[in-house]
Amino acid sequence: MGSPGGAGTRSMHGKMMSEDLDQTAAAYALGISRGVARAEIEARLSGNPALQAKVKLWQENFMAIDLACGRQVPPTGLFDRIVAAIDADTREIPGTQTRRAGTGVWTEMSPGVTYTVLFEDPVARRRSILVRALPGSKYDSHFHDEGHEECLVLEGDLSMGDLRLLPGDFHLAAKGSAHPAATTMSGCLLYQSIAF
Repeated sequence: MGSPGGAGTRSMHGKMMSEDLDQTAAAYALGISRGVARAEIEARLSGNPALQAKVKLWQENFMAIDLACGRQVPPTGLFDRIVAAIDADTREIPGTQTRRAGTGVWTEMSPGVTYTVLFEDPVARRRSILVRALPGSKYDSHFHDEGHEECLVLEGDLSMGDLRLLPGDFHLAAKGSAHPAATTMSGCLLYQSIAF
């Protein structure tokens, strides 16, 4: 359904969109953003006053909750067991990268349509993304000026003009082509490989 830019404010077909700073800041403040995702947030913090403010707000909110709760001493070694359980799910095979379901930041492209970046290759200038659209949502027509766009429908339906795509359908838009407005009746989940 489109070509999102990098993290933070993103340009998509001439439109500017922003990520959900509350989600990013809360995950950072809780410590559940780990590894590469946490390092990316930390790299952005020094130059992003809006993100700094959101992180501070969530840290203060979580501190207030902590102070309001009665003190209980957790069992010895509980924290180490929790971290070990989390790390068991984050082991990587050397030379690979895994993105776990339910992780990452979803950014709005248009009302009811969000995306998350799975992988970005700055050398090839390609980005792998998941796009999620709610039932009845629409995405404006757009032009593929940076390169071709590959789309695989994972769930739901996607219509562009008279073309209707269903789960398992693959669609390729060549560089220089244009897509008409896209709509979905039941909602959809798409995997896309796009140029940027």
